[in-house]
Amino acid sequence: MLIRKKPYSIKEEVPVVEHRGIFKRQLSFFQTIALIVSGTIGAGILGIPYAVSKVGVSVGMIYVVCIGLLMIGLNVMVGEIVVRTREKLHLVGLARKYLGWFGEVLMTIFVYLTLLGVLVVFTIGEGEVLAELFGGSSFVWSIVFFVIANFLIIVGFNTVKTVEFFLSLGILAIIIIMALYSAPHVDLNNTTYHDLAYLFFPYGVILFAYSSSAVVIEAHSVLKDRDLSYKKAIIIAGLIVMAIYALFALVTVGVTGVETTEVATLGLGRVVGKSMLFFGNIFAVIAMGTTFLIMGTALKDSLVWDYKLSKMVSLLIVICVPFFIFLLGIRHFIQAIDIVGGVFMSVSMLMQVLIYWRAKQLGHLKKSRYNLHHTFLLIAFLMLALSVGAVYSVVKLF
Repeated sequence: MLIRKKPYSIKEEVPVVEHRGIFKRQLSFFQTIALIVSGTIGAGILGIPYAVSKVGVSVGMIYVVCIGLLMIGLNVMVGEIVVRTREKLHLVGLARKYLGWFGEVLMTIFVYLTLLGVLVVFTIGEGEVLAELFGGSSFVWSIVFFVIANFLIIVGFNTVKTVEFFLSLGILAIIIIMALYSAPHVDLNNTTYHDLAYLFFPYGVILFAYSSSAVVIEAHSVLKDRDLSYKKAIIIAGLIVMAIYALFALVTVGVTGVETTEVATLGLGRVVGKSMLFFGNIFAVIAMGTTFLIMGTALKDSLVWDYKLSKMVSLLIVICVPFFIFLLGIRHFIQAIDIVGGVFMSVSMLMQVLIYWRAKQLGHLKKSRYNLHHTFLLIAFLMLALSVGAVYSVVKLF
């Protein structure tokens, strides 16, 4: 167990971080869980079945569970740092505080490359899904989505905060509907094969799907009674995400097998029928859209908090850089996810582990309400998995 039960007094002093998050008003415990869930589930879930189908369901499920548990551990570690620091810092600012100028430069490069890459991936995915639903060019639909989503970021995410909880419930409801509706079409033969030639293929795609450090930091700024329930919200949200990913991958691969498409809902809909095509792609639109809003706002906030840029300059970076990258010809969904997840996210997550280790060495995490146990073992597993995965992903590029 990562959590050691230890009684504490409600009066115990714990520094409260007043992050200027994406909401002006605070959210309840369950709304915050919904925020983290919807901020995690995005374009990545649509690539998981394809990655699982390449290596086989048995090995693929091991990836889903093991990476999911490691990411819960990492997020709880990041959460503890957020609770204990007295400053308004995002990941880049935390790297500056604990790893010095060199760590700050590296974190800046990889975190911002990750966030910008995520926005590009979501833009590609939304274009493909909307084109499947309504016809027309995926390129044009990507631009339409990009314009609408960035308009919402410009006017402020407050405009959609009241529906965030219900959008998350909608995602869960659609997955359940998809699973029930697809069950009669599942062929067990599709779940028994495996191909170890693709043993490491799922790593980058699944890691991408689980990445949620940015939204975990954002969640602390909006949670009521954050000192008492922040850690629980992170863990519960992580377990919900893991269950959703496992269910979605099992059902999709069970139906489409080796014919699983890169954007999973496209192939699922073509096999099961028009109703599934509609429900599956509506799910994709909601999942990617809400995550785009949260990640875009997190990127803007980081530029404002950590580098003191004006909101106008931060918005220009959030809007213009991903748009230009997209226009330059980045169009391949899985390849984009694999690069962002396997390389950029692996390195940034390794640095998050180092930040935690440094904060612990400096004594900044003493008397924390988290009471993490066996952190050395968790750190060792994270360092091993992320290092091997990053090296593999870089080698694969060449």
